[in-house]
Amino acid sequence: MIFTACEPANGLDEDNNGNQTEQPGSGDQGGEDNSDDKTQAIEFQDENTKLLCTLHWDENEDGELSYEEAAAVTDLGTAFKGSSIFSFTELKYFTSLEKIADSAFEGCVSLVEITLPEQLTIIGTSAFNGCSNLKKIAIPNAVTSIGDDAFRYCKSLTSATIGNSVTSIGDDAFYYCKSLTSITIPNSVTSIGSWTFYRCSSLTSVTIPNSVTSIGEGAFYYCTSLTSVTIPNSVTSIGGSAFYGCTSLTSVTIPDSITSIGERVFYNCTSLTSITIPDSVTWIGDYAFYGCKSLTSVTIPDSVTSIGSEAFAFCSSLTSITIPDSVTSIGNSVFYNCTSLTSVTIPDSVTEIKYHAFDNCTSLTSVTIPDSVTSIGEGAFYYCTSLTSVYCKPTTPPTGGQDMFYDNASGRKIYVPRNSVNAYKAKSYWSYYADYIEGYDF
Repeated sequence: MIFTACEPANGLDEDNNGNQTEQPGSGDQGGEDNSDDKTQAIEFQDENTKLLCTLHWDENEDGELSYEEAAAVTDLGTAFKGSSIFSFTELKYFTSLEKIADSAFEGCVSLVEITLPEQLTIIGTSAFNGCSNLKKIAIPNAVTSIGDDAFRYCKSLTSATIGNSVTSIGDDAFYYCKSLTSITIPNSVTSIGSWTFYRCSSLTSVTIPNSVTSIGEGAFYYCTSLTSVTIPNSVTSIGGSAFYGCTSLTSVTIPDSITSIGERVFYNCTSLTSITIPDSVTWIGDYAFYGCKSLTSVTIPDSVTSIGSEAFAFCSSLTSITIPDSVTSIGNSVFYNCTSLTSVTIPDSVTEIKYHAFDNCTSLTSVTIPDSVTSIGEGAFYYCTSLTSVYCKPTTPPTGGQDMFYDNASGRKIYVPRNSVNAYKAKSYWSYYADYIEGYDF
């Protein structure tokens, strides 16, 4: 009887010594391409993914998607939008794909993992919007643009690697990715869009490279775990609310390339202890440092000509402030509720102190109003309960407003030029404080 050798049933060859080696094409069943035969079927980890792929791109209608068929796909469209797929690591075999289409995987709430093809250049608008279980994403080096809302509401995303060819990160790109702990922005990026990292509440650090020239509005809004940030000299503009509500931010370096600090940029950064404003800055926007209750000192350079409304309101640890000679107007409620403020220097350049500018500065004991001031607004020094000495230098009484001063302060004295006492006592709103007004030789 003659016996013939049988091929091992496990897909392995056996040599003369009994050692087994893998046969061609019998490799990893998790979607790895171990064959040069491009007509071979891709083995998908997720049956739902396979079903959608064969539905759209199974050209020979054999119920399978081959490597060749995958490589011919140039546009996914919205074939997967809102689907129940959980894995698509096999997307890497779609080697002709240059763009993830707008909304391509939007609303795929079960999607946990995906591998993007290396030749990809664009990630479209809302491409992965609402993929709330996506854990990580590696953006290939060929990608140049990440569209608006690309990873919006990817709440489980803990890691995002951005390739080194990306030049722009769109508005809301990582909006509310609340599990994202760190992000490295490559040197190729020139702009960070508006609300890009909105409420990324687990983000502890971010590196902004020297290539970035603009940081959009609300870019790091409510990144409550962010502790420090260095803004490079390349940045020329910071949008309003850029670091709004970053309650763990203790320090920030503003470069001398910045000419303005916009509205609400550091609003409610409650752990910020100090800030250095460079000489290049000419104006500080409304609410810029509102609620920075740990801020103890701030130096405003001579270049600043305008300080917006409530810019330092509720900075309850701020003890002193020097307003530079370049400022002509002290805005509405600028230092409202700065309860630790004991002294303030108002320069001769100021012509107007607007309403409630120093309201509720309960530790302020003395203030000198220069002769340049022509108007003091309503409630400018209201509820300054410790303010006992007001030195008002103008010979012509400034236009006043209701409740300019708190009238129940014990021992209150308002000193005015000796020859102007009667004019002050007769002036509207000043007459209310007639009992406190005394002549003084300035």
